[in-house]
Amino acid sequence: MSHVKRTAILAVGVWMLAAASHAQETRALQPGASSPPARLEDLAWLQGQWEAAGLTGPATEVYSSPAGGQIAGHFRQLRDGRVWFFEIMAIAQVGPSLEYRLKHFNEDLTGWEEKGTVVKFPLVAVERDAWYFDGLTIRRDGADGMIGAVRIGNKDGSSREAVFKYRRVK
Repeated sequence: MSHVKRTAILAVGVWMLAAASHAQETRALQPGASSPPARLEDLAWLQGQWEAAGLTGPATEVYSSPAGGQIAGHFRQLRDGRVWFFEIMAIAQVGPSLEYRLKHFNEDLTGWEEKGTVVKFPLVAVERDAWYFDGLTIRRDGADGMIGAVRIGNKDGSSREAVFKYRRVK
């Protein structure tokens, strides 16, 4: 796994509130495997503003309605009452499947990734109310809940899974 992807996976994990989990929530796209068919419109329920306590302070995530083949979003994580970082993300229709994409920014909007680099999570599977991207899962939890799981890369090359929870506020 590349350094950029490990850093991105770690940052994605910070943007959600931890919730206990005993089952594996994330999946990986196997080498040579194709992403399954999926429709962007099936994720239209994400539209709105979501909040969580976060791991370092309040976290806010906002998604638009599907338009132009994408759902656009942004994220803000606070730490000690200040912005720690932002993310700009998109869930994109890629042929018959989906891909979750993001870029990270410091509080002054300087980017973490190189100018032409986007962190991409191709779709692995869709089951009922869960969308499994490569190392990132979005699961609908009732009308106003979202459970996310992320595989977090550690500095030593190992990884661990963290499961987090959001509630819709608007």
